[in-house]
Amino acid sequence: STLMRSSAASDVYKRQHVNKIIFCVERGRYMAVMTRNNSDKRVIRTKKAIRTALFKLMESKDIASITISELTTLANVNRRTFYTHYSNITDILDETESEIVEALGELISQFDSASLVDSTYHIFIELNRLITDEYGFYFHLMKSDFRGVLVTRMKTVLKASADKILGRFTIPADEKYITLMSSFINAGFLNLFLEWNKSGKDVSIETAAKVASVMVDFCVKNVPEISRAIDDLSLIHISEPTRQAEIS
Repeated sequence: STLMRSSAASDVYKRQHVNKIIFCVERGRYMAVMTRNNSDKRVIRTKKAIRTALFKLMESKDIASITISELTTLANVNRRTFYTHYSNITDILDETESEIVEALGELISQFDSASLVDSTYHIFIELNRLITDEYGFYFHLMKSDFRGVLVTRMKTVLKASADKILGRFTIPADEKYITLMSSFINAGFLNLFLEWNKSGKDVSIETAAKVASVMVDFCVKNVPEISRAIDDLSLIHISEPTRQAEIS
């Protein structure tokens, strides 16, 4: 009986000890997650302060004349903190542009080629919301001299969507038509959006989105006809030199 009580007590002690270990492990994990989350929040706040300070300085100065010292002073961070996140000032613009391109990619991933007009309209509206709500100040600063690198990257993302749409069509004559048409459609959509923004949005967003969606829809639906027209035009241009040669 005494032996049994001793064994039972030992079992209780072991369970309590194991529970303490589990508690400590779980608490450690919790604290690690909380520390990481707090660290992430600090990084976000710091980067936001640096970015805001840069855009504020760019209102009155060219970016080439902005120094790290005045930027960090305005952002209320030290130089060491700045260099923890960036190598130079243009890295801030690069990071901002990467975020815009990534967000655009997420929008494009929702594109439904079976509902072309609605999807194009939705992307236009959502792209404007993204720019206005999160990156409006950046676009305001850059619209007079829009960085070509950002436009190129945005076109690349949009092209994936255009390729997806046009991939439904088979044009035996020449597959390069698809590539050219895809470039035309995605560049047209993006340029319409950028020009609408740069013009001061003198027409409503709904109107601009309708124009973009109808134009894209028209181009896509007429791909076979456009391809035939290109082939016919090619035949005309080929036959003209032949006629001239016969006359000679």
